[in-house]
Parts: sequence; C-alpha cells; structure tokens
Amino acid sequence: MLAITLALGASLCYGVSNFIGPQLVRRHQLVTVLVCSQVAALGACVLYLALEGGRAPPSSDVGLALLAGAGNAGGLIGFYKAAELGPLSVVAPIGASGVVIPVAWGLATGDSLRPAQAVGLVLAMGGAVLVARRGSAHHSTAHYPDPRAAALWAAASAVAFGIFLTALPKASEHGRAWALLDARLALVALLALWAGRELRGIRFVRGSPLFAIPGLLLVVGTIMYTTAAAHGQLSLVSVLGSLFPIVTVALGMGLLGERLSRFQAVGVAAALAGIALIAL
Repeated sequence: MLAITLALGASLCYGVSNFIGPQLVRRHQLVTVLVCSQVAALGACVLYLALEGGRAPPSSDVGLALLAGAGNAGGLIGFYKAAELGPLSVVAPIGASGVVIPVAWGLATGDSLRPAQAVGLVLAMGGAVLVARRGSAHHSTAHYPDPRAAALWAAASAVAFGIFLTALPKASEHGRAWALLDARLALVALLALWAGRELRGIRFVRGSPLFAIPGLLLVVGTIMYTTAAAHGQLSLVSVLGSLFPIVTVALGMGLLGERLSRFQAVGVAAALAGIALIAL
C-alpha cells in the first residue's frame, strides 16, 4: 500500500508541475522558465544529498542515473517542441504512452501481476491517455506549423520519458540522493546545450522565484516515485506515477474554468477504476 500511495503522490506532484509550468511560459520566455526551474531542482537535489548522506554509488549506478537524466531532458525538450508544432490533443496522448517502457521492463524482469491488477494496469494507462486529450476529436490542426512533426517529437518524448522512468529506480538502489543528483546534473547540462545562445537572454524579473516551483515539485515527485519503486513492482508503480494528466486537467477545470470533454470523463473513470483494481 505504501508503494501505491507514494506513486500516486508522485503523480500529484508531476500534475501540479505540469499545470504551473505552462502558465509561467505564457508570461515568460520558455528557456527562462525551463532552465531556471531545473537549476532550482538541482539545488534541491544537492540539499537532499547533504541531508541524506551516504557513500558514492558504483559507476554502473552513476551511468544509469546519467541515462535517466538524459531521458528526462529529452522528454522535456521533445514535449515542448511538439507542443510548438502541433495541438496538445495530439501531443499529450502520445507523450503519455511512454509508460509502456517501464511496464514492459518490469514484466520482463520478474514482476508478476494478479488478473485484477493486469486489468487495472490497462485501465489506468488507457485512462491517462484519454485524460491527456484536450478538445474535440475533430480538432483542426490547420493553423499549427507541422502537426506530423509534432507527432514525431511527441513519440520521441515518450520514449525518452520511458527511459527515465525505467532507469532511475534501478540507479537509486544503492543511493537515492546520489542518483537524483547525477540525473539532474545530466538534465541541466543537456538543457544548457539545447538552449545554447538563448541562455544569454535569460532575465530575472519580478516573480522569478516562481520559476523554481515546477522544478521543485518534479524533485519531490521523483523522490516519491523512486521510493515507491523500491517498495513495489515497477510495472505497477510506473503506471500509477504517470497518472499526472488527471491532476493537470482537474486543476484546469477548477482554476481556469476548463470543461471536461466526454473522452476525458471516460478516461478519469477508467483511471480511477484501474487504481482501485491495482490496490486490491
């Protein structure tokens, strides 16, 4: 039960972060928000390591942590690039499919599911994808620069996030704080390379401390996710930790007055039913 609670807590943190981040991007430069939030997250990881302590992990764990950080960076960059080229109604469901990778890895490496949990797994995954949809199924993509390229970027983002969700729990087995720090170092380094000359354009304005919130939430969520993976099966924990679209959509409804589409309502019901079956 602890693993389920922590994994759902991770989804809550990820969902709130995914809601706050785009709201900040609407008012400020994307590179500024993304880089500042992740630098703040890196600082949080340093503090976590100072509090947690522990010996440096073996080189194999460091390599996995760096791989996880690279996957996280690729996932973020791919998702934001896809969102620039096409509608979120296309991008978000594709991006949510990355959870298939840790599920497949968990099952291939010994996870065993009861029939009810297997059904719950499918319902939760399908529900998250449906909830991630925004707008009508007949939504026009004519005014977007390149919807086909957006789908490719979203698919790449899904693969990258899947690698992150798979590699980080394994890297955390001999030291969670070290794994989080190593992964975040790789993430920040790759973001800096991606931003390139745009880093010079970063400006701190009134309200800049708010940029840290999405990154700090991601760190808290990742700590909860890796802890959950240490106490439960990766195939289940990764799905429950990827239900964040429900949280993001719920915040949009409550704070921005957005309405739940028919597809999204079905998705919420399916995801909740899936969680109940997994918890049995």
